Amino acid sequence: MNRVLVVPVPQYGEGANVIYSAARRRPEDNFGEFRVKNNFSFCFINGNYAAEWEPEYGPIQVWHKCKETDENAREHYIFDFTDSGNLNFSQLAVDENDLPRSANVGDWQYIFNVLKDWADR
Repeated sequence: MNRVLVVPVPQYGEGANVIYSAARRRPEDNFGEFRVKNNFSFCFINGNYAAEWEPEYGPIQVWHKCKETDENAREHYIFDFTDSGNLNFSQLAVDENDLPRSANVGDWQYIFNVLKDWADR
């Protein structure tokens, strides 16, 4: 069962998406109650590449789509499988492009433009 919702937002360009999922919070942090935390990210998908930025947690992450049988393939929530390693990210790009401020003022077009540049690489 896929617990990730990928929602296209074509007004910001073909390939612009927002991604939503929820994860259970630690029961010990919530007096044993079942509570969830929201996970949200911006994502630009361009063919076999995707660039994603999750505002709460940090860097721009670049994903490469692959086949299940490819070397280093692992299941993924955007593509069925990716062979991207753990070093395909940049926190510096977030800071240099001032993405948190753009999110704060609602400049969605700018955020998707930055992500598109990363997905086009």
